[in-house]
Amino acid sequence: MQITSQKGSVVLDYYPIKNWENVIDPNNVLRILTFRGETMTKRIVSKEIRDDEVIDRVDNYTYEITGNKDNVPQYSSLSVETALNKLSPLEV
Repeated sequence: MQITSQKGSVVLDYYPIKNWENVIDPNNVLRILTFRGETMTKRIVSKEIRDDEVIDRVDNYTYEITGNKDNVPQYSSLSVETALNKLSPLEV
């Protein structure tokens, strides 16, 4: 999902995340904040936080939903770490 400020200077993208086994995390998404075309932050947030943030910004700060990124899952370091924790020390 993507939301954009009214003037277009702030964009928030939310991507599904997956691990190295291509299993999509059902509870979390990657949130990328861009200001005037420059990436400011990347972080993992829960879907509940994403939903609350989208509703708040659309209802109270005139952001618009401008895209759907649900079909573009991203690998994340959190997902990689989770996958590595499942490996035995001999596999790492």
